[in-house]
Amino acid sequence: MLVRRPRDRGAVGAIVAVLFGTGVALGMCALVIDIGLIYVERKQLQTGADAAAVEVARVCATSAVACGAPGTVATAAAYARENVADGEATASVCGRGGGLSACPTPSACARPAPETGVYAEVRTSILRPDGSTLLPPVFAQAVVDDYDGAAVTACARVTWGPPRAARTLALTVSACDWAAMTGRGRAFPTGERTVRLYPETDPAACGRGGAGSAGAGGFRWVAGADATCRTPVSTTTAFRVTELPAGCRDVLEALTPGQAVAVPIFTAVTDAGDGGFAYTVLGVAAFVVTGWRLPGSRSPRTPAGCGAGDCVSGYFTRAQVPGGGTVGGPNLGAQITALIG
Repeated sequence: MLVRRPRDRGAVGAIVAVLFGTGVALGMCALVIDIGLIYVERKQLQTGADAAAVEVARVCATSAVACGAPGTVATAAAYARENVADGEATASVCGRGGGLSACPTPSACARPAPETGVYAEVRTSILRPDGSTLLPPVFAQAVVDDYDGAAVTACARVTWGPPRAARTLALTVSACDWAAMTGRGRAFPTGERTVRLYPETDPAACGRGGAGSAGAGGFRWVAGADATCRTPVSTTTAFRVTELPAGCRDVLEALTPGQAVAVPIFTAVTDAGDGGFAYTVLGVAAFVVTGWRLPGSRSPRTPAGCGAGDCVSGYFTRAQVPGGGTVGGPNLGAQITALIG
């Protein structure tokens, strides 16, 4: 016998009506949509804070006078606006160093500010045309009385200074040559000079009579470079050297006139006991390459005094160099910025 079951037509509509009537559906919408919007807004504000803090630190690294000047806040606010979809954001700047004002507490940054050293802190927040600093709700106001929106903020903290560890060009120059060209760090930018590729034990590698340690002069190529001719170096770790790495010719040819690159400065060269040599890193300098003669590559202007071997020419300067790293090395001219909170 065929039994007809009651039709379920309208059951879904009844359930939806009950959910809306009891506020469950609105609560779910508030949870999913409004909280999702807060997450997106905070992410955009964080991107703006990171970009603004890096720019403020870059200015501070190159000019103590410009660090904290009135234009600093305007620049940070511009970065904040450019990184949110609706352009409704602003920023404040504080920190330690140059003319930066001390930061109020508490901070929205994830980690506490360093007890010593310089840093810049950028705090971004919502700023609507009517002056409101709240992210307006979509559904939450329908289920929560007197809810006008959420105050969404973000924070980024950046320090700057000479690197202790960094990604540098795989070209390394001796401390002896750096000292001779810079007057032991007193003269920047230096005059142009040609640096030759010397054997590790050449007693005249850095000037007549050998001013270096065990002939530690000239330039070398750091082992382990990637395809962009970059390699990580640290003042706490010695490195090995190699022949001209693949890709370094292209990188040199792509450098723009006057472009400063980070290069490690090596000091002591010691016998590693396995037929090779270990190079101790003194620090990182900012070097402007002006010419070179290398196997398979030659700059338009051959460096003077190159002789018959490989050579590079250039000068040292004080500059902020890309690549990031860890701050805390000796000041040899290169400055980096690093996010710390």
